[in-house]
Amino acid sequence: MKNKTNKLAKLEKNRFSILTEDLDHCLIHSNILADDINEVFMGRNRQNSMRWGLCIPLCRKCHEQYHVDRIMQVYFMKEAQIKFEKVYPNEDFTKIFLKNYKD
Repeated sequence: MKNKTNKLAKLEKNRFSILTEDLDHCLIHSNILADDINEVFMGRNRQNSMRWGLCIPLCRKCHEQYHVDRIMQVYFMKEAQIKFEKVYPNEDFTKIFLKNYKD
């Protein structure tokens, strides 16, 4: 198994969210403790998600569902783009993430 770089390990350790202030509870089931902090954008944009605070706390059940449910993914991607554009008005979302999810 490939070892993580120090840069990636630091990004993962310092994940934050502009989508919620409560990283301790599942974003979907607010009364359940979160097991994981999941990046909204996966693959090539996973590190961008961590860098810009586009992470969400999820319980294990929701985390597993997130990775197989495209409707759920698209919903959070749209919400993340809207919030990103409010929090970072001088940054170009589509230039960073290479796609416009609001359309």
